[in-house]
Amino acid sequence: MPSPTGPDVTEGVVFLVLIVALLARRTYRLVTGVRYASDRLAVFAGFYVFLFAALAFTTLYAAVGAWGTVGGLLVAPYVAVPAAAAVLAEPYVRRIVRFEPRGDGHLYYRLPWLIPVLYLVLFVLRFGLELAIFGFALVTSFFLPTSIPVGLLLVLVGVDLLFGFSTGLLIGRTVGVYRGHADFEKAAASAPLPSAPPG
Repeated sequence: MPSPTGPDVTEGVVFLVLIVALLARRTYRLVTGVRYASDRLAVFAGFYVFLFAALAFTTLYAAVGAWGTVGGLLVAPYVAVPAAAAVLAEPYVRRIVRFEPRGDGHLYYRLPWLIPVLYLVLFVLRFGLELAIFGFALVTSFFLPTSIPVGLLLVLVGVDLLFGFSTGLLIGRTVGVYRGHADFEKAAASAPLPSAPPG
């Protein structure tokens, strides 16, 4: 196994620290209130999907190399689990999201802490597990060895699917916030105007 030293390792550490810091900051802001913007919702949804896809690729690459076409069958649950989680999360988030105008003239929304914190914890667990098993040199290459023992590979798949579930929850949360905002705007537009005080 390559020694976990050198510039690639340093870049890998910096990359991981930056991502964890970004996710932690986003998690904190979602709980305390973040300004609503549909383009930001889309960007962060894409970012969450990218992280899941990058980690899933490393496991699927190793699984196909170790198990051949049987490993390729894992693509189905890797797609189905996030999709199912997104479908489950969307109506719940749409119902509980809270919007509030603030003094800066922008609309903010808040959500319970569980979904974003779960994603952050599972991301750190998934990446940390891979680092513990293979070391920085292999992890930062995005190509794991195809000679992984079956037990370890199954552990990675299991953690991947948990991480995929949390990713799906975040995608459902994104859609739920977007649709919840549409509901909020519709309710605000149909609300009766306050009557003028008697002169």
